Amino acid sequence: MDTLHRELEHLVDEVAPPLIDLEQLERLVTEDELRIFDDECTVHDGCIPVHARRIA
Repeated sequence: MDTLHRELEHLVDEVAPPLIDLEQLERLVTEDELRIFDDECTVHDGCIPVHARRIA
């Protein structure tokens, strides 16, 4: 049964590759979690306060 399951996954990946590389996503999440922020995130555009975006 494991062989059949692996073959099926392989065929599906060939036809429709995954949209997100889960290993890369895990690395990015881990990297993001390891960053230390002083109450506010200024790395991501969505996190920067609106007034700071207007000034820049």
